[in-house]
Amino acid sequence: MTAGRISAARLRTLFALFAILVVVLSVRVVYWQTVGRSELLAQATGQVRSDEVVQARRGTIRDRNGAILAASVELRSLYAIPSRVRDRDAVAQSLAVLLGRDPGSIRARLDSGADWVFIQRRLPEATAEAIAALHIDGLGFQKETKRLYPNDDLAAHVLGFVSDDGAGQGGVEGRYDELLRGVPGTLVVERDPADRRIAVGVRQAVAPRDGADITLTIDLAVQTSAERELRAAIEREHAAGGSIVVIDPHDGAVRAMASYPTFHPAGVASAQPEALRDRVANWAYEPGSVMKAVTMAGGLDSGAVTPATWYDDKGYAEIGGRRLYNALGRAWGPTNMTQVLERSANAGAVFVASRLGGQRLYDTIRTFGFGMPTGIDLATEVAGTVRPLAEWYPVDVGTAAYGQGLTATPLQLACAYAAVASGGTLYRPYVVAGWRDADGEHRTAPLATRRAMSPQTAATVRDMLVSAVDNGLAQGARLAGFSVAGKTGTAQIPSPDGRYVDDEYISSFAGFAPASDPTFAVVIVLERPRSRLLGTTTAMSVFRGLAQDTLRYARVQPDRSH
Repeated sequence: MTAGRISAARLRTLFALFAILVVVLSVRVVYWQTVGRSELLAQATGQVRSDEVVQARRGTIRDRNGAILAASVELRSLYAIPSRVRDRDAVAQSLAVLLGRDPGSIRARLDSGADWVFIQRRLPEATAEAIAALHIDGLGFQKETKRLYPNDDLAAHVLGFVSDDGAGQGGVEGRYDELLRGVPGTLVVERDPADRRIAVGVRQAVAPRDGADITLTIDLAVQTSAERELRAAIEREHAAGGSIVVIDPHDGAVRAMASYPTFHPAGVASAQPEALRDRVANWAYEPGSVMKAVTMAGGLDSGAVTPATWYDDKGYAEIGGRRLYNALGRAWGPTNMTQVLERSANAGAVFVASRLGGQRLYDTIRTFGFGMPTGIDLATEVAGTVRPLAEWYPVDVGTAAYGQGLTATPLQLACAYAAVASGGTLYRPYVVAGWRDADGEHRTAPLATRRAMSPQTAATVRDMLVSAVDNGLAQGARLAGFSVAGKTGTAQIPSPDGRYVDDEYISSFAGFAPASDPTFAVVIVLERPRSRLLGTTTAMSVFRGLAQDTLRYARVQPDRSH
């Protein structure tokens, strides 16, 4: 009896436990079918669905006439899921043959311990097809865009480049990166256990918004001429570097910007650091005698001098207890203000600065935009240096008059000469003429930042610069059939000890043509030319070649009969 009763008790206990288990399971089933249904469905879906980023197309960059300067194409990048790669040695060997790489470097990627790793990015299509034909488990492709620059290194510093991660760096690519890159989309797809898309699976998509297409003010023909002339001059002079900038004086549009040494935007990883420096907007130097036109404009505009004002040139000028000499110490005798620019007389520039006084000279320099960014729409630019007037010594009034003791970029100098050419208005330089996106067309409006001098002063300075080319030291810039206004510059190079480097110079030419109705203003700079003090002769030769190309291309009619 006892055994039977114990057995019955056990049965009742087991039945009770079973009943409780049934109730619990029933409750859980009801829960997952009602309250927890969404969570369970999400977990199940998450195992077969994945979110993919759909990259937006990066915008195309064109010159002012529609020629393509930068565009993007879609290529395949090879990746591996190392845990799924069976024979890693054999796979590394096979890939090395097709990729032209050392098998060890590929094996190292497979042994990196990562769940997912790139083997090589942006493959040529033929290479990608050959790898796909191997049908190797654990390898796959991801589509990525590659930036192409069909004109090789042409306008490299204007354009900038795009990193492997798709970020614009430098130039227009950097400054307008957000506009160019667009907004990525998303694609939700179902995958099978082998991580392959299920063709008939559920798909949900948010379309990407492609980047804007940008049109530059750069003219491919003028840019090509500028780079050709600059490269030839640097090779001839064995110069350390150089730059050219061409500006439309009527609105500040940049037609060409050339900098040397240069780089290929599609191969920036192999470029030397110095080649990445934009010597037009991101490099400042003591400009030397090309600043004399600015000093003269300040003297004329203030009434401190007139073109007929004269002084007796003794080969030097005294200011602040110091003697400042003309080049080679030459004494010119009685000299008027036009002859100061014709002869590039340092003593004459000091004479004008002394008439102006420190405050008015400082104000003139600042009014022309020196010591501050121009505002050009590139990724970066430097402001140059103009020390506060309170930090000037008396002699600094004299040296600043002929471009020493301050620094400027070639771009700032081009803007200053463009202001003379435009009748006195200083424009903000710009390289993007406009862009087109999903919202339509957008145009850049030219911006006149300030009046640097009166129209009358601008006309007078223009005539004086024409005389400097017709009758002065800048005769090497003369063009048959066209009037030219311009000024040469030979700048000393500061040394770390506060002095100047012996017998090394920076040569330049700044000017515009035709002087009667300017089409362009230009600054040409050569760093450390082999011909030293005669480097301005080469700079003027560069101007002639570039000017002839530009005027012929623009079909500008001659304004002179000879």
